[in-house]
Amino acid sequence: MPSSGANVGGQLAQWPARALGYLVDYALTIPGSILYFVGLPKTTVVTINGQSTTSSGGGNVILLLLGAILLLAVWVWNRGMKGGQGQTIGRGVAGISLVDAQGQPLGTGKALLRDVVHIVDVIICGLPIGYLAPLWDAKRQTWADKILNTYVVTVSK
Repeated sequence: MPSSGANVGGQLAQWPARALGYLVDYALTIPGSILYFVGLPKTTVVTINGQSTTSSGGGNVILLLLGAILLLAVWVWNRGMKGGQGQTIGRGVAGISLVDAQGQPLGTGKALLRDVVHIVDVIICGLPIGYLAPLWDAKRQTWADKILNTYVVTVSK
């Protein structure tokens, strides 16, 4: 496999483009996360002269559910798009796509498996070292990409 990515449907993506795609995808989860956490019940503990008083405030179920629905919607949308078209929303913004060794989109199952392998990589290493591997790898692959024989290539925006 040449480092140009010619055999997989495009030029292999540079790490900054991959990072941009990830950051855009992550940013899309912020509104849902804020709504979810604002909706959680609150507990306050006040200690005066050794006496503790606890008060609990009810959460806002509507905000909590709305946040959870938004987070789930972004997750499902991105997983479906990544598997079906090779692009999440962030990858589309960055002009990159996830493909198999033949240059085709992975399919949702293999794309989800790739996410799981990334999680295992972080758990084993304690740090996201596998995500940094494209910086020094000739094929610009993460460790999950190597395991599943996948590539991230540039595409026209």
